[in-house]
Amino acid sequence: MQSPQLTPHLVAGLNARAKWKERHFDEAFRLAGEAAHLAIDAGDELSWWNMRYLQAECLRDQGRIEEYLALARELNDHELTASSPELGAKAGTMVAVALQGLGRLAEAAAMAADAAKLAARDADLVYVQILAQRALIASLAESRLLDDAWRECLELESLLTEDIDEDTAGKGYWVIGNVAFLANRVEDGSRYHDLASERLSPSKDVDLWARFNRASAEMRLQARLSDAATLRCIERAELATDIVGGSERDHLEMSLVRAHWNYLNGDMQEALTILEPLCARSSILATQTSAESHFLLARTLLALGRREEAVATFSETANLFDQAALPDRSSAVRAYLRDMVDQRGEPHGE
Repeated sequence: MQSPQLTPHLVAGLNARAKWKERHFDEAFRLAGEAAHLAIDAGDELSWWNMRYLQAECLRDQGRIEEYLALARELNDHELTASSPELGAKAGTMVAVALQGLGRLAEAAAMAADAAKLAARDADLVYVQILAQRALIASLAESRLLDDAWRECLELESLLTEDIDEDTAGKGYWVIGNVAFLANRVEDGSRYHDLASERLSPSKDVDLWARFNRASAEMRLQARLSDAATLRCIERAELATDIVGGSERDHLEMSLVRAHWNYLNGDMQEALTILEPLCARSSILATQTSAESHFLLARTLLALGRREEAVATFSETANLFDQAALPDRSSAVRAYLRDMVDQRGEPHGE
């Protein structure tokens, strides 16, 4: 029996998704746009929505976060989205991820929480709920609302049953491990990241493997674990990032992790060599990540005896944390600066 012919807009959509999986994001964006137009002509509004969603994913993966947010909002406000809990939760999660990437963490957490609640209404939407829950936890964690983040982690863990595929479970355990490290639950952090590592594979998705190892290294460094296991994470992440290419934002975030490693191991000159050009380009990073970069640069300058430059960079760091709506981090930096001035040396602490 002859199989039915796919319509032109579905063929175009499959080609677009294939290019996206190959990380040819410009080409995928173009093809998805063509598929969206063909879908409208065919009267297939759902396929149109899915192709616009794919275009948003292309923008996200290229680090074009402002454009990503604009398209995410367009989909979130569309009448078709309002008619479907699944589409509503997916679009809301997309907006949350974009807001987080721009440092608008409180807005991101609120959007992700609403998306998770929407998905939770239907047991068939468990994968969409997991996606929203991960976005919620990431926003809360970056806001340093760690008690709230951990409560949401326990909710996420309850969704990671044996029925969930390994890739999705791995991403879930990854974000739970991140929060554990931030909350100084180092053994829990290592355990959950081990669970993630067992489920994620470089042979299936090199880009995901790169991002997981980079995040794992970053969390371990924040816990001041500058050991061989942390170095292995860094080296795996660097290698995988080189293989997939990665956006400029990916490479800057990777170099921040390497600079942090150098700083904790006392190689201040090498850390400075990385951090100065990184901070000069940090406007393309999320505001909170830019702030962390400047904070590390300030401490490195101080350790090298370049006191006046360090003071100026500490002040810039505090302003960046203010912009990211992280008053606790801003206060901590200003306290750090006051201690430094009082003691005329680097204070104790991170």
